[in-house]
Amino acid sequence: MSCGFMPKLTAIIYTKFNPISIACEMSKRSSTKRWDRYSPKVSKMSGYHMGKVIGKGTYSKVCLAINPVTQKKVACKIINKKSSGDEYIQKFLPRELKIISFIDHPNIVSFYKVVQSPHNVYVFMDYCKYGDLLEYIREHGAFTEEKTRILFKQVLEAVHYLHCLDVAHRDIKCENIFLVSTNRVKLGDFGFARYCINEFGKKILSNTFCGSAAYAAPEILQGKYYDPKKYDIWALGCILYVMVTASMPFDDTDIRQMVKDQMNRNIKNFDYFWEWCSANMKRLIILLLEPNMSLRINTLQISNHPWIKSNEYRRSRRSLLSVSDSKLV
Repeated sequence: MSCGFMPKLTAIIYTKFNPISIACEMSKRSSTKRWDRYSPKVSKMSGYHMGKVIGKGTYSKVCLAINPVTQKKVACKIINKKSSGDEYIQKFLPRELKIISFIDHPNIVSFYKVVQSPHNVYVFMDYCKYGDLLEYIREHGAFTEEKTRILFKQVLEAVHYLHCLDVAHRDIKCENIFLVSTNRVKLGDFGFARYCINEFGKKILSNTFCGSAAYAAPEILQGKYYDPKKYDIWALGCILYVMVTASMPFDDTDIRQMVKDQMNRNIKNFDYFWEWCSANMKRLIILLLEPNMSLRINTLQISNHPWIKSNEYRRSRRSLLSVSDSKLV
């Protein structure tokens, strides 16, 4: 049954789309509040059949989509222009589309196509069937140190690649790390990503609060100008701690106290959990969670750290703990 109105859609292959022209079109706000129906025309323009909702974010939801010819499953991030707000549509989304148009790394979610209507933007990308890291740890508990190193090195390689391109992610967290298999992960969701230098090659500091408070570095929580790359490094420290403990390094229920704990290096459950970690892993986490931004190490230094380069580990009893014994908060 026809509704009498069929929105015009534009399809752009990700390697060829023009982020500037998309940004101009996206800035023309729609007056409707509803989501577009997944009509046959959406499938025709995108080449994918839309399926069930598999995730939700701040400004979007994610659906499963299938290529009817190859039967390949992909994820489709659907962003509603009206509900996302002016700042996201005019600033963050165009920047995200521009960045994802050229990044290409085995440990970063691949983007295939962008389709837009007057109301929505559809971004087609890799489907990671094992879900995100947070879900996985909540279900299975903390990783052993061996497994942690395997997965963390992949996240590190993705972040190092971005930083070499002078791009910072600014929202690294367990929810944005996706498992392709039980031994392979990909970094995704570039909604807050930005360039770290301007057109003259000068370093740019940020003052926008991005991401989640639980993963935020002290300079972010204190409202200071910050180096976006160093923010990513702090978040990597949180990720590494979560992987091996199934717990956050700092309690974010009281932000003032959290900042004090960060500045005093008062990492939660330090003695209880760390008796099972190797000495080099402890040292690396301390370096990543360095409260002084100027002293925090970079991705190259992390790559050369003894824990990353060696096979050192302690056999952990923590793999026998249930999630209730080691809660991820």
